[in-house]
Amino acid sequence: MKDKTKGKKIIPLKAPHLLHVPLPELFGNKPEPVVETGKRVKKYQVIGQAKEGFPAKVHSPVSGIVKKIGNILQADGKDGLCITIENDYQEEIDETQEKELVPEEYTSEELLRIVKDAGIVGEGGARFPTAVKYDVADQEIKTFFVNSAECEPYLTADYIIMKEKTAEFFEGIYLANLILKAKEVVIGIERQNKELEDIFAPFFKQEKYKDYKLEIVPDEYPQGGQLQLIDTIKGIKIPDDASSADYGYIMSNTGTVYAIYEAVVKHKPLIERIVTVSGEESDNYGNYRIKIGTPVGHILDTIEYTKKDPMIIMGGPMMGKYIYDLDTPIHKGAGGVLMLKKENIERLSCIGCGYCVDVCPMYLIPMKYEEHYRKKKYHKLKKYSIDDCIDCGSCEYICPCNVPLMESIFKGKSKLKELENEAG
Repeated sequence: MKDKTKGKKIIPLKAPHLLHVPLPELFGNKPEPVVETGKRVKKYQVIGQAKEGFPAKVHSPVSGIVKKIGNILQADGKDGLCITIENDYQEEIDETQEKELVPEEYTSEELLRIVKDAGIVGEGGARFPTAVKYDVADQEIKTFFVNSAECEPYLTADYIIMKEKTAEFFEGIYLANLILKAKEVVIGIERQNKELEDIFAPFFKQEKYKDYKLEIVPDEYPQGGQLQLIDTIKGIKIPDDASSADYGYIMSNTGTVYAIYEAVVKHKPLIERIVTVSGEESDNYGNYRIKIGTPVGHILDTIEYTKKDPMIIMGGPMMGKYIYDLDTPIHKGAGGVLMLKKENIERLSCIGCGYCVDVCPMYLIPMKYEEHYRKKKYHKLKKYSIDDCIDCGSCEYICPCNVPLMESIFKGKSKLKELENEAG
């Protein structure tokens, strides 16, 4: 259904009355509120920041009053700390901005600080802090990959940035590489988006982009995985437990480089993102610019969604998460909100066909995760390298018995983390 939204221009979604801005605990990073209930905040003001671990600042998308700091149900069905802001619609901006320079006048260290201060993370879903990824010190980076494959069905958020905001997209890549100093820049898109080649052509002729390369990769899932894309383009298999930077490769998503452009050129932190709204049960398809913290229910109300009791997914249908509560907010890695048909799935026992093993891009044995999680043999999940799973969902998609493989993987990872925390 990508064709339904590939032709839809980016539309700003009206900001809601209440926003629940997430303070997500990711990669050992736990942002804490730096504002208090009842206080007024300005747009772009820092409202959350980690005191230790990876840096990931959180900013207010609007001006208004902090109404509550507490848990809101997130897309994974778990409570997550949020700062609830009552929008006053004044759009008063926090004026602590950087001095205005042309990009070339910034040092790589200054650019890296801007990326850090803007709270930019990977927008492909993982939300790893970009400043941490780009802090490679004196390490030589051979290739900077821009991951524009967007292999998940339905989603066109990256596509529409490349089509409609092409100049900003290229400038974001340029700014990122002023930090990384990679010898080569490669943009990877899927064959189904080959028409972008003509849109990109004038930019490749410009002096500062003339050495950039475009690689058109097959329409295969999960082509957008970092290791999979590097393998497809370079023919190099990076071990699961290795860092791609150790091999001289850094990769960023389309939305991430666009956010870098906005941070450096427009002095704008990451307070909103492009989100595709789609699905067979959707009445109003489109690509919307939506503020971080916007409740899913507000999106449905704004597009005048009328159908009752749909299955709502945040993200794509393969790696996305079910929405259990319409107060669940948009986060920095949410590329889609999908309304899909509810299905009564009959779960059967594993028959040992091995299809899940055949399709796993990480060469794992997914059937073992369901077995050992069900039997509460959690230590064996480690034995079968559950941490190497990229949560792509290919195993469950191919399974003829509808074994709840992804549920076992998600809950298994969570249980292992819980046991590790208990062990100190």
